[in-house]
Amino acid sequence: MKRPDFTGAFVVMALCLLASGSAFAGPTGFTVNFPSNNTFYCSATNGCDFMGNNGGLSAPMWTTGDFVTETFFFSGTFVNDLTANWGVVNDYGGNSGATYENDVYINGVFVGSFLLTDCGYCNTLYTVIGTANFAPIVGNGAYNLSIVLAQTAPFGGGSESFSVLTSNGGTSTANFSPAPEPSSILLLGSGLIGIAGVVRRRFSR
Repeated sequence: MKRPDFTGAFVVMALCLLASGSAFAGPTGFTVNFPSNNTFYCSATNGCDFMGNNGGLSAPMWTTGDFVTETFFFSGTFVNDLTANWGVVNDYGGNSGATYENDVYINGVFVGSFLLTDCGYCNTLYTVIGTANFAPIVGNGAYNLSIVLAQTAPFGGGSESFSVLTSNGGTSTANFSPAPEPSSILLLGSGLIGIAGVVRRRFSR
């Protein structure tokens, strides 16, 4: 299993924006730890388990339908806004220029997506950041958040793994909130757009 050798990059990904846990009130809405040690992952080739049983990481994923998921409970009739701050290890390689889409769902409703770019087997921890706005999703206090890999990497094309930590050593989080007025999905950036002045976190092989 790969272990972090903290030597990350913040990344804004295209968010065209889905796990059991608890929430705590934030400045707006509710912020939850996600992915967390309670997040359940499932990989077609590497099995299923809770991330806490795998050192705070999901197993490597590269097959369509691989996912991480967790369900949260908090007092909110509906949500129509999701802000991501998620750690993901990018280890795709061998297909320069290729991108790999991850779709995000709340209570089974697609709310957006982000892309990971082939990085030459860089095995690097990135932070997915961005906000998606969408039509209200009524959960009456129960909200399932899932991220699903939307395509299969070519044979030998590497993988991705989700992390409970972000590239700056912080905790991966998601913020749910009811925005004043629903709006169409907001896309922030495209692919991997680095932010200046970041520190790269590389994982030892």
